[in-house]
Amino acid sequence: MTQRKVIDLTLERRTTVSRLSVSTPSLTTEHVETVNPVDYEFAVKSDMHYLALHDLVFHDALMRVEGEKHRRGRDLRETLTFFPAGIGVEGWCKPSDQRQAFTAIYIDPSAVPVAIGSQPFWQRPEIYFRSPELQRTLTQLKSVLQGTLPFKEVLIDALGQVAIAEFANRQFSQTPALQVERKLDDAELRRLESYLQENMAGDIQLEDMAGVLGMSKFHFIRRYRSTTGRTPYRSLLDLRCQAAVRELKAGRSAAEAAAVAGFDGTAQMSRSLRATLGITARDIRS
Repeated sequence: MTQRKVIDLTLERRTTVSRLSVSTPSLTTEHVETVNPVDYEFAVKSDMHYLALHDLVFHDALMRVEGEKHRRGRDLRETLTFFPAGIGVEGWCKPSDQRQAFTAIYIDPSAVPVAIGSQPFWQRPEIYFRSPELQRTLTQLKSVLQGTLPFKEVLIDALGQVAIAEFANRQFSQTPALQVERKLDDAELRRLESYLQENMAGDIQLEDMAGVLGMSKFHFIRRYRSTTGRTPYRSLLDLRCQAAVRELKAGRSAAEAAAVAGFDGTAQMSRSLRATLGITARDIRS
């Protein structure tokens, strides 16, 4: 797991990079522009949902997304991409000589309404798609980032929520009616929770959870959501927060509690405790 790690398609090796970024309690928004681009590779897995509007043109590029077919891309202008939290992404790009840019939103999973986050489409990547509504909203976000308006964070947070709703509406309208998934039984749920508790300190992946029940990753996601109304990732995050609270109450340091609970450092633990339980490590120890 990582902290609010951005999917940086420019990297720091660029000769000139302009980066504007604003964070709110629920999301981070940034606009990146670069000139004199060089070829690069990337490999990212984030604990945030990712939605981006591209202004990118490549001579050639290959993207490998966990659980999806490999995708090549060249002219990506006015296209968008969505990656759910916990999905691994890697690949390489050979940019054209012209200016490259993108505007991205990194969304805290706890900020996504349950009615949206529990939908099947919210667990699936959507790569290089088009949406005039989302394009307008992310273009507005770029303008706010580049401007000097007061209350910039409030505007960005509001536009971020609009983008979440617009993406959800688009995906829902294009998703065929699904058959009702058979729910997990009590024994399966107990087996899964026992595995999570025993391996809390490790880097638990969706494949690991699905493997405990002998299912494919996407079948497991659907079955788990049908049973609990939640995503596996959100349940794991809650268990980590509960473990961190226990360790802090037992007198462990913040670093020790974060390690036992499987967080990637105290910053991620603090952010998760605040977003999930509305408390900080200091509140627990005081």
